[in-house]
Amino acid sequence: MANAQKQLAVGKVKSVRPTTPKTRPLPGPTRLHFCGEIVPTEQGDVSTKLALALASSSGYSRHVNGLKARSAPYFAVIEPILSKHGIPNDFKYLPLIESAWQANAVSSAGAIGYWQFMDDTAQDMGLSIKPGNDERTDLRKSTEAACRYLRFLHQKLGSWTLVAAAYNGGVGMVQRKINRVGHRDYYTMTMNAETGYYLYRILAMKELFTNPMYAVSMGALIASGNAYEQEREQARRMGWLQDEEPELTGTPIESLSEATGIHSRSEAVVMDSVLTELLKNKSFSTPIFVGDLSARLTRAGQLKVGQSWTFTLAEDVQIGDDEFKTGDVLYAIIDDIDTQGNLFFRATKVVSTQTKLPTSVTLIGMNPATGLAGIPRPKVVKPGWVVQWKL
Repeated sequence: MANAQKQLAVGKVKSVRPTTPKTRPLPGPTRLHFCGEIVPTEQGDVSTKLALALASSSGYSRHVNGLKARSAPYFAVIEPILSKHGIPNDFKYLPLIESAWQANAVSSAGAIGYWQFMDDTAQDMGLSIKPGNDERTDLRKSTEAACRYLRFLHQKLGSWTLVAAAYNGGVGMVQRKINRVGHRDYYTMTMNAETGYYLYRILAMKELFTNPMYAVSMGALIASGNAYEQEREQARRMGWLQDEEPELTGTPIESLSEATGIHSRSEAVVMDSVLTELLKNKSFSTPIFVGDLSARLTRAGQLKVGQSWTFTLAEDVQIGDDEFKTGDVLYAIIDDIDTQGNLFFRATKVVSTQTKLPTSVTLIGMNPATGLAGIPRPKVVKPGWVVQWKL
């Protein structure tokens, strides 16, 4: 979230390619969704990103029951506050991935607390950040502030998926993306790597908590009685709920093993089956991701770090205040080559074919299969190879 609360000046990129807004059906009972908005896992790029997020979270699956039990008292406090503010329940996973339930968590950018607020945003949302009284470390107060911030973002963006992206990358960045592409479909927007995967990290955690494939037994926490009352009792023992407080309502963590009869399965079997299901509809016939611009190789340099390669723009594009035309020359260098042979290109300048004047740019070569840097090297590198680039 720290990135969302920094003031960054980023040039707007305008592509001449038309965009067509996409509509989706309402989520059915078996479809994965975020805050009621369908997750289009039938799209190859979406299923791939979700699979990668699940894979990166796979270490949790071995301890998923312990993670659920540890999260239960936090959820017992957070869920009623989300409900009171009209915030969808899926946002309860944000502090889990932001701070891992560490009240005193501090990011490298200086964000603090359960919800990882930066100083200015915390104060704007009504929190005290005084030494010895930093309310970002108070679960109730910081959750109230987070709800106000999430509501503000939703009023600006109108989509809970975009709210999640803006919580990480900033509302200004998301609004610039909307203006550039002409729609509000998070799943077809090209964003920086961290923000592009942020929602998928939330979805991966939701899958771990709710997908029967990961379920074993919740053990003593829900061995008997009402599941949500068990969560409240644990919250009382930790001092977060008092008996004289008004009754709260919320949604208990699901007892998936009781509902499905599924018992312990190995982590490898679980991950293989989930990834297979997610990737079965993936199409490899066309690129999945589209960058901010594309360029064709005209001269290949040596396959060494620091070598210069030359491309020509395949479309008209505007970067900040500078306009470039199809055929303008783009110069890039290889920043790195990993052990799999992926090429990490960084474009440094564009030279106009009309004026012959160079303009400094900073663009990263993008893998069309993942949306990230690091492009698989073709078997034969020859002129005409099309590379996607992003800011």
